[in-house]
Amino acid sequence: MKIKINTKTITDKNEAKTFLSKYGLYADFWQPEVTDSSISDPLVKYKNQIEKLKKKFGYASADVCAMSSNTQNLDKMLSAFIKEHHHSDDEVRFTVEGEGIFGINPLTDPPFEVYVEPGDLLVVPADTRHWFDLTDKKNICCIRVFKENPKWEAIYEMHVNTTTSIS
Repeated sequence: MKIKINTKTITDKNEAKTFLSKYGLYADFWQPEVTDSSISDPLVKYKNQIEKLKKKFGYASADVCAMSSNTQNLDKMLSAFIKEHHHSDDEVRFTVEGEGIFGINPLTDPPFEVYVEPGDLLVVPADTRHWFDLTDKKNICCIRVFKENPKWEAIYEMHVNTTTSIS
């Protein structure tokens, strides 16, 4: 995980977690629990960590989402993510493969970017203004975790509850 704020870059994991927590975001770093190369399902490889996260924050379900340069209509799909928006639910993403960029607009300070890569968990709380894009590599595989069965609805209008926080 790397965070770019104006001219400063944070690469230390503990410093990144501390910085993100100031804005109500939660970060963690996971290692696969299953190293058997014949098991490719990320939901199996990270099962216990997913269950602990679900219990900690009251999440109900998890799935896997992958995007690459081979994904049909990738640019159209990304066009919904790269516009600043928020959700009525937390956006929870664990990066299994590849990399992406979450832009965060805390509204109280200048926006910053969080670069995620394999092993990075990022929880963007409900009502937090953000956007997402792929890096130039155009490849990411994530575990997504939801409070309800997979529900993803972007809200583009600025109606934000700034008191929401995850800790």
